[in-house]
Amino acid sequence: MKQTSTQGLLSRIEELESRLSESEQLIDAIKAGEVDAFAFNKNNNHEIYTLHSGDYAYRILVENINEGALNLSEDGLIVYTNTYFCDLLNLPFEKIVGNSIFGFIHPSSEQLFRELFRKGLAGKSNGEIILSKSSSDIPVYVSLTSLTPTLATVGMIVSDLSEKKRQELLLKQQNTELAKMNVELETFNFVSSHDLQEPLRKIQLFSMLLVKEEKENMSANGQVYLDRLQKTAGRMQMLISDLLDYFQIKNAKSQFERTDLNNLMTESIVVFEELIKEKDAQIDNSGLCEIDVIPFQFRQLFQNLIGNALKFSSPERRPLITINCEKLTGAASGIQILLPEVEYCHIRIEDNGIGFAPAYNEKIFEAFQRLQEYEDYKGTGIGLAICKKIVENHHGLITASGTLNQGARFDIFVPVSRS
Repeated sequence: MKQTSTQGLLSRIEELESRLSESEQLIDAIKAGEVDAFAFNKNNNHEIYTLHSGDYAYRILVENINEGALNLSEDGLIVYTNTYFCDLLNLPFEKIVGNSIFGFIHPSSEQLFRELFRKGLAGKSNGEIILSKSSSDIPVYVSLTSLTPTLATVGMIVSDLSEKKRQELLLKQQNTELAKMNVELETFNFVSSHDLQEPLRKIQLFSMLLVKEEKENMSANGQVYLDRLQKTAGRMQMLISDLLDYFQIKNAKSQFERTDLNNLMTESIVVFEELIKEKDAQIDNSGLCEIDVIPFQFRQLFQNLIGNALKFSSPERRPLITINCEKLTGAASGIQILLPEVEYCHIRIEDNGIGFAPAYNEKIFEAFQRLQEYEDYKGTGIGLAICKKIVENHHGLITASGTLNQGARFDIFVPVSRS
């Protein structure tokens, strides 16, 4: 009797092993598209699922896409899953197929997913949920679609949102840091506008009074020291003024307006009327574009560049400033950083001044960057940094190229329209 029981158990084990082997072969055949149909046992009732041979390429695609793809029965049993979903959960195929999808849903998302699944049974639904596995939780975006009447199942596509969520968190942290920096900049602006300016004005006032009333009573060394004091105070005043301009440009939220740049250029040149006469400078302007800009910023851009060209003119020749303009697409410009389909206004401002070495083509736009050959010229090194910031505010590009003792050239590319 006992021997008969043992033989029966061995026979049953062999039968189960055979059925398991057949099931594994069936699963492999289904995944490879080698079978046309298979039976699914549900509540002791067999349901037949037909696989058309014409879907072979589709099944291969599903197996290789970078998203999870599942078939779910009407009660949420996982009938099929591709390899990606297994890798996402870090579980073998046999631990997923035949189990309920609800067993892999995080408790905080269970109610939402049940609603999505209910809608998916009738048509389509999608939303963000969290999958749960032993080591961690996985944020995903799911799309569910009823496959009835072709199959009595629901298709589900699962997109991993882990990287997206990490990026969103990083962006949130960066925005928090940026907000803190903006508060600090506002504080700096206030200090620069009030707390630093007032004592500096007093230094300049008292030094002027010393020059006016006491200069004759000073020794030669005292007069030299006083002269240096005035120059130092003047440089500090210029530095504070330039810093305020830079941060105001950086944080400005002004409106774009359709503007004729010729008017802004004319206004900018008028500012330097006396200096132009003094240097006998010639300005050749062949005409500019009409584009969408922030007028006061572009006026400052032109003033900085024209003033720069006049300041660094060569004593060996008559200053010549040439201004040209053309419209072209980013693709036509040949500059990869520009958007190929966008129309740009290309402004070129060129002079025949003392120029600069090509090694400074990029560095010249850095704040406080004063080139060695410019040491004898007044300035803080912020003017061109302001120019760069203005162009960036207009979603454009500014480049510089120079040749020592021959001149400098600035190329500006700004979108013609904001639309």
